[in-house]
Amino acid sequence: MIIYLRSGGKLHDLLKPDVDQYTRRVETHEGATLVEILGELGIPLVMVAFAFVDGKVRKLDYVPTDGDVITIQSPVAGG
Repeated sequence: MIIYLRSGGKLHDLLKPDVDQYTRRVETHEGATLVEILGELGIPLVMVAFAFVDGKVRKLDYVPTDGDVITIQSPVAGG
């Protein structure tokens, strides 16, 4: 199964995009949660607050389907 992860900001360097400036193509197995996929990529979960899929906010226990484009968002910081 192929999915596409997108991010910007601090997550950009951890994601190591390969499709374009913001997107990485990831091959994974059916039934894998976003938590599992991020772990396999070495992305610390504390760096990801939530994900967007098809314009909807998803938690990190989301199970992607083939072809999903998932934007991961880091926690908001600052003041």
